[in-house]
Amino acid sequence: MRVRILLSCLLFLVPDGARAIEPEKTSVLELQVNEQVRALTSDQVPKLIERARGDDIQAQCVLGVAYARGAVVPRDDAQAIKWLTKAAVLGVSWVQNLLGVLYRHVAKQPEDYAEAFKWLHAAAEQHHPVAADNLGYMYLNGEGVAKDYSQAAHWYAIGAAEGYAPAQNNLAQLYEHGIGVHKDYAAALTLYRQAVEQGLASAQNNLGAMYEAGLGVTKDYNEAAKWYRASAEQGEPIGQSNLAFMYAHGHGVQRDLKEAAKWITRAAESGYAPAQGRLAQFYETGQGVPLDYTLAYRWYSRAAAGGHEASKRALALLSQRMTPMQLQAARTALLNQEHFAVGPSGVIVERKLPAQQWPRE
Repeated sequence: MRVRILLSCLLFLVPDGARAIEPEKTSVLELQVNEQVRALTSDQVPKLIERARGDDIQAQCVLGVAYARGAVVPRDDAQAIKWLTKAAVLGVSWVQNLLGVLYRHVAKQPEDYAEAFKWLHAAAEQHHPVAADNLGYMYLNGEGVAKDYSQAAHWYAIGAAEGYAPAQNNLAQLYEHGIGVHKDYAAALTLYRQAVEQGLASAQNNLGAMYEAGLGVTKDYNEAAKWYRASAEQGEPIGQSNLAFMYAHGHGVQRDLKEAAKWITRAAESGYAPAQGRLAQFYETGQGVPLDYTLAYRWYSRAAAGGHEASKRALALLSQRMTPMQLQAARTALLNQEHFAVGPSGVIVERKLPAQQWPRE
């Protein structure tokens, strides 16, 4: 079996000496706050701050979210934490989740992870599905709390029961691999399919991998390719990489190295390091693309910078075969390459499990 996906949530913030967390008794609608943030103009900000200082909880939420996003006001995590905490201590679950996400995002000290855990736990206890999924991730990775796989499964199950697709996908991963729960392919398949019904690209990829490996189902490359394609067409880089593999080997599709190169290129361009390393192999060997050591060097370099160990070794070997002119051209291209800082676009961030290396043909 090859590449799988484990989703998690970005986590993020809270101040010292916060009051005891209360059950939710104040209603502040997340959708309404988001609409107000989108409609906010700069001339409305002074009045909004005045209302927030006057303990208007709706204004505090709008201001906190605006600072967290950098909407109209400059992005300021400290200010976001300050205003959102006022609503979080009143038990507003979606604010508690956002606060936990902010603390995780800025975490530099163990205390930051502990604050993230505290707020996510408070929201998850109210069955906020995203918070439950985030809390499961913290237990899974031992962030802000001792690592505990059974607790990870417990909180993922709460998010999954609320119909949250990423939590369904995560819990399915645990059942598939027997992490914190007894290994149960049937349960994993049920959960993957529930997430797939909601169109979750990572679950489509994982369902494809179950069919490819024949886990709980009859091995079926056609079904595997179908679900990899569904995932790939949504822009999921691991699905794109897996679909490329199917084309490269003729599994469930007609063997087509050009199609393989097309999909692995899309995955590589998204920043997925294993795909970057595989694309470099394509250019190094001329599979599906013209033979080009300069481009191979560039893609191996990007993959190596992303921590792909096999690409580090391949880069060293390729460098020995390249001419001084080729090396200079490749290194110059890397220096001139634009670098984009990728920031969080939302609450959920996909976590990739380590990819197995494709064998050279």
